[in-house]
Amino acid sequence: MRPFLAAFFSVTALAAAFSPVFASETRVLPANRASEIGLFYTSSHADCSSGAKPKFHVTHEPAHGTVTSVWKGFRMGKEGGTCTGKPAHGTLVVYKPNPGYHGSDKVSFVLSETEGNDYFVAPKEYVINIDVK
Repeated sequence: MRPFLAAFFSVTALAAAFSPVFASETRVLPANRASEIGLFYTSSHADCSSGAKPKFHVTHEPAHGTVTSVWKGFRMGKEGGTCTGKPAHGTLVVYKPNPGYHGSDKVSFVLSETEGNDYFVAPKEYVINIDVK
């Protein structure tokens, strides 16, 4: 099995699967604009290639906004080791509060591997508590 990386905002954690990096975390986000709440990707240290796009499924819609995912290109950060500076792709998760909303919200979603990867990651649910300021 190749090693994978799971991260938010920037590459931060080496893991054996999509790890629950958001468990019990609250994100403080600005009102009236969309904000990144997570970036998930897989990568091979052997050849620095990106894995296939994971499936994204919202299991609990936010009550005061929307959540979407975007397949996005970026450059690997220093945490990428020998892959630092190499191009990669990941699923960017974005939350947008309703216009004028200030207060708490919550979203949960599942990410799982798709065909095209040479390893399997069991689906995992992530819960993000949001505080819109």
